[in-house]
Amino acid sequence: MKHFLKIILNKFQSLILRIYSICTFPISIFFILSSKNIHKSYKMSFFRKFFLGLKMLRNCRHITTGTSYKVHLVMALKLLELSPEIEGDVIECGTWKGGSAANLSLICKIVGRKLLIYDSFEGLPEGDSHDRQASSYLKGDFAGSLEDVRKNIKQYGVIEQCTFVKGWFNDTLPQLKNKIVLAFLDVDIEASLNTCVLYVWPQMIDGGYLFTDECTALDYVALFFSEKWWLKNFNSVPPGLIGAGTGLPLGMFYIGPMLEMGDHFFQRPSSGGYTRKGWENVWTYYPDEF
Repeated sequence: MKHFLKIILNKFQSLILRIYSICTFPISIFFILSSKNIHKSYKMSFFRKFFLGLKMLRNCRHITTGTSYKVHLVMALKLLELSPEIEGDVIECGTWKGGSAANLSLICKIVGRKLLIYDSFEGLPEGDSHDRQASSYLKGDFAGSLEDVRKNIKQYGVIEQCTFVKGWFNDTLPQLKNKIVLAFLDVDIEASLNTCVLYVWPQMIDGGYLFTDECTALDYVALFFSEKWWLKNFNSVPPGLIGAGTGLPLGMFYIGPMLEMGDHFFQRPSSGGYTRKGWENVWTYYPDEF
């Protein structure tokens, strides 16, 4: 009986969240894409913004993806605010079934940038004993074949904007030479995050954006606040991360932590945080040292 009630409750929960998402859809587009800094050359009228958001919502319904279309709209906004005269590509590390890549390809078409898609297309690698996040996953989790990803993007995105790089991050990212204006990391485990930031960050332009899907685990996003890590690898201070612990405030309801999700019936993290090259996040106030 309890199992049956739980199934009914989960279906009701999903229905309410779905209705909420649809009802708030026009408002979300209006709020997220309202910016005086959107470059005029992109000619983003109200209707063009609306249909971009509509396509992104549709894609997230048709392609399995772990991120909200709202986060994809935030990344679209950051690209629209960049001048077309600034050179650089967009990179996604970890694409799963290609849902977020399909949406990124739509905005890349508008702003005239390439989308580099890096993935093993075999799922997650086997984690090591020092990786705290790896114990939550199995080797091969979140696998999406290159053929399936290409098919999804061809149907729902703009395949012509995309370049696919198959292989493990340790093998492929050291060869990255492209200038990067925006990076989206959805890589789940600490080892992959370490590798991606280590090789993508140096290629990012000053003022470029780095987004991550995994933002609710404080020990995971601690990398973006670790003075030791940034000093060791880049001889710099950490940039911090907007959305650390909860995700960006995009009209979702989540107070965390993830361990208490079962106790908070309708809560869902907005999923997504970001940092920017050039930001500094370091504490300097030590009155006993003045």
